[in-house]
Amino acid sequence: MKIFKINILLILLLVFIQVPGYAQSEKNMINNSIIIPLKIGKNPSTQFETLVIEPVNLFIQSKPINKRSPHIQLELNIVEGNRRYSTFLWYYDESNGSQKINYPKAYQNYSFDLKINKEEIELVVKKLDFGKAMFIDLGQTAVIGNLTILFEDYFGESSVDINGNQTDAFNTYNIVLSEENEQKTMSFMSLNKQVGKELSLEWKDYKILILEDSEKALKLMVFKNDSKKK
Repeated sequence: MKIFKINILLILLLVFIQVPGYAQSEKNMINNSIIIPLKIGKNPSTQFETLVIEPVNLFIQSKPINKRSPHIQLELNIVEGNRRYSTFLWYYDESNGSQKINYPKAYQNYSFDLKINKEEIELVVKKLDFGKAMFIDLGQTAVIGNLTILFEDYFGESSVDINGNQTDAFNTYNIVLSEENEQKTMSFMSLNKQVGKELSLEWKDYKILILEDSEKALKLMVFKNDSKKK
């Protein structure tokens, strides 16, 4: 009888282990984050908290066709209830050895990052945190602690000389900051129009560094000063 019970337990254990995705999801869930191994092409959807993460297509090319073609690009959909967010995470390795990326990408209170090790690529999803660089797409919202940041819009502007020839072009960006019932819209010009080495915005106990700017996304880093806490 004891041997029979032991055999039943072993069978049940093997069934759980062989369920697709069960052992893998347990292994990759670390400290309220998830690591999703990716393969070239379409990858299966993954549930993480309230999100359904859809790695639609992973594209890799060792020798890009042209300078505008990335070495690695992930088309990514994120579904949360009735909301759907579509974006791209890409990686360039330029001829001079410098690298260019547009991630981690912020969505609500999550960050989506690519971890690249030779041909092995993983999608890392975790909560946004202060003091970490992030990209936020136009029209999207990032939530860090109690602070909400919306990249609302931008306006293209230019200057001309006395002959009517364009001499300069730049953007003015608007971001909306909110905490509980307080809200403030802050505007700033393209970084190439700034005099100092970095552009920082301050509101309440928060400091926001603008690291990169474009019409499609802003690269930010957010800090909170806790010195006023009692």
